Amino acid sequence: MTDTQIETKKEEITYQIPPYNPQYILSPEFKGTSNYEMGVGDMVKQKAEELERLRVDPEATPGQIKQAEEDLKKLETLYENYNIGMNVFRTAKGGRDKIRE
Repeated sequence: MTDTQIETKKEEITYQIPPYNPQYILSPEFKGTSNYEMGVGDMVKQKAEELERLRVDPEATPGQIKQAEEDLKKLETLYENYNIGMNVFRTAKGGRDKIRE
């Protein structure tokens, strides 16, 4: 098999998870998501604001800026991983029907 044949067989990974559109919202303050998602989302916003503040602050050290960037990246990754996993769970159709039979 040549390199070009291998390259043509290469599959692009795409998320095929349907968007989450909640029909029944128990707690309107969470907008159909979990309190974990809301909490981490708030922390992401706060860390992004802190990073912007540090970037314009002439007294901020490069170490402080780098730490804030790393913290923001970790929080965004936590949010994204949880959100992707929960969207798969939330949008699954009939996944638990076998358990009930």
